[in-house]
Amino acid sequence: MLVSTRRRLFSACSIAVFEGRLIGFACHDIVARGFFGPTGVHSDARGKGVGVALLAAALSALKADGYAYAVIGDAGPVDFYAGAVGAIPIPAEDKGVYEGMLRRS
Repeated sequence: MLVSTRRRLFSACSIAVFEGRLIGFACHDIVARGFFGPTGVHSDARGKGVGVALLAAALSALKADGYAYAVIGDAGPVDFYAGAVGAIPIPAEDKGVYEGMLRRS
């Protein structure tokens, strides 16, 4: 498995490739500076350490950029993040930075 990080001026995405196939990705600084996500791992690659490797790559890049911690906004698999890096849910009554991002037609 190859994990590669592509950085732009204000955001970055890491990708995981296995046998020429994209099997996962993890981005940071997309929604807001210091935010992890979006991320995804192909269903066939789950449970094999791909998500942990991508998460570690993103968090390492954030640390290199000077962040002491990252926000995993609107996290789906909370138990995964808690187990992988000790993430702690922060209860909120609203969607915070995500509030109003999607418009309904």
